[in-house]
Amino acid sequence: MPKKNIPSYRLHKASGQAVVVLHGKTFYLGQYKSKESRAMYNDIIADYLTNDCRLPPTRCQKEITIEELAVKFLEWAEGYYIDPDGNPTPSFNQCQYALEPFIHHYGRNSVSEFGPLSLMFIRDQWVKRGLARKTINQWCTTIKRAVKWGVAYELVEPEIFQALDAFENLKAGRTKAPEYNPVEPIDDETVDKTLPELPPVIADMVKIQRLAGLRPQDVCNMRACDIDRRGDPWIYRPFKHKTQYRGKVRILAIGPRAQAILLPYLERKADSPEFFLFSPKDSVQIINQEKRVRRKTKVQPSQRNRRKAKPKRTPHEQYTKDSYNRAIRRACIRLDIDIWSPNQLRHSAGTEIRDKYGLEYAQAVLGHSNAKTTEIYAAVNFEKAARVAREIG
Repeated sequence: MPKKNIPSYRLHKASGQAVVVLHGKTFYLGQYKSKESRAMYNDIIADYLTNDCRLPPTRCQKEITIEELAVKFLEWAEGYYIDPDGNPTPSFNQCQYALEPFIHHYGRNSVSEFGPLSLMFIRDQWVKRGLARKTINQWCTTIKRAVKWGVAYELVEPEIFQALDAFENLKAGRTKAPEYNPVEPIDDETVDKTLPELPPVIADMVKIQRLAGLRPQDVCNMRACDIDRRGDPWIYRPFKHKTQYRGKVRILAIGPRAQAILLPYLERKADSPEFFLFSPKDSVQIINQEKRVRRKTKVQPSQRNRRKAKPKRTPHEQYTKDSYNRAIRRACIRLDIDIWSPNQLRHSAGTEIRDKYGLEYAQAVLGHSNAKTTEIYAAVNFEKAARVAREIG
């Protein structure tokens, strides 16, 4: 008698759920490695074997459970929220965070049983955890979008989303949920104090970002092949950027002070223009060279190259916005000063440009489609208001 192959208990990576696949149909069992998921797996396999390895008739899609809807939505989101390299973006992670309590509290219920009061319960749990108001609103919107997605794919009745659409976001000043701390410009004195404590490559990245008003990722993504040096100023077109998925083209101007900082990096990468200008690998080499120059004793021939043939950790080819931020954070901790982030450099540039040239110029440099966004980045100089108050008020 031929041996029956029992389908395995597996992990669904996108959602963290346990699954078992029978005749091409995926059954979602709950949290991976939990007792409940193991018990459900055993029950399904027992019924499957008892029924001579056949599935019972499938139920109508109108009775889809919240767990099934959430997992199907995450499968779609994993392929939708990706960067040009095919890697998941932070938006996909936000979907996972938002849907976790959606599945935890209501996973086995039918979607038709989920309404505004259910969503309000989830929101209240986030408020108790101390999450920021805007984060809670974003995650509630993600749950509503999952239901709306189910309507589009005829998995959910339209009336269910229509009811959720009446659910209102938290309003500022009318909730216990805290507000985000606004990102303030960082003063140049603090930046200048931090620069000597930074690795040389990171210090140059800070200077260029402050001069050109770039986003952190725009500095990290700089390559020689993306910089047109034929005119004045230079034109920098990042090969990927924040609003690329909207079909927008980002064009940035690089002035003479930033050009002088960039020139040695461009010359160093002249034979490999597609490589990133600012690389942790290059940074390590520069630091090691500086150490050898400062060395007082003579370097013995056996000590000229003591690198391991196969090191466990090797420097990366590109700084990310996170590693860039960590380098600045560590320098601030060593100096025992208030910690600041690369995003504040962009706010500083926007504020200076608005102060000298006006809001329209600040909007052009920062690359904002809406002047209201520029107003967030470019704070009004209080000194002007103070002068008016002293002279008139």
